[in-house]
Amino acid sequence: MAHSQTYEAIVLKAYDVGEADRFLILFTRECGKISARARGVRKLSSRMGGHLLPCQHITVNVVEGRAGMLVTGAQRKSDVQTAALSSFLQNEQGIELLLALLPEEDPHPEVFDLTLIFLQQCHGKTIDPHLTFTLQILSLFGILPGLQHDEYASILTDGERCFVQECSKGKWVDAAELNPSSQKKIHELCDQLIKNHIHRDLHAQNIAASLTKNSECRIQNVE
Repeated sequence: MAHSQTYEAIVLKAYDVGEADRFLILFTRECGKISARARGVRKLSSRMGGHLLPCQHITVNVVEGRAGMLVTGAQRKSDVQTAALSSFLQNEQGIELLLALLPEEDPHPEVFDLTLIFLQQCHGKTIDPHLTFTLQILSLFGILPGLQHDEYASILTDGERCFVQECSKGKWVDAAELNPSSQKKIHELCDQLIKNHIHRDLHAQNIAASLTKNSECRIQNVE
């Protein structure tokens, strides 16, 4: 008989498969990143469909069978606001970073908690939430020290190094606000560290920049 497990999870990705199913990549607090299939959840009669969408914070019941893991129940645990374009784009960038760095079925509860805070937009409005999240994630995975101690460090000003150190310790509230050019510089250095680690580029940030630029152009044209 298949054994059911209940997890606290964040939906990282949801792919439509078949006529009414979804294939999910879940980040669980208890066992890290897992993949599971949810049958029939795209039907109008499904009670789970609205909960099994990207960025949702849920409680999920999973049964492991011969064909892999199946979702048998799901309930939203807390609300994550993704309606605004800026929030959606920030969340997409954070999720792409997690998908690149998280190993399969290896619990990282501290990363889970940080991700939940990030998705719920609890960061200060004056500081780029994706930048502070990236710095903390890279620190937790042991990738950030390169930004502080090797050739990248000489590129940063004292204020920028202080910002990196405060954010990497989770003290982004205490970090001094950076101007846009400094934030861009640190973003680019983080991108280089990530590329060196995973040997490929991440694309969500470029997509976000393009969409934001197009949105601003449309607003200007309307005005």
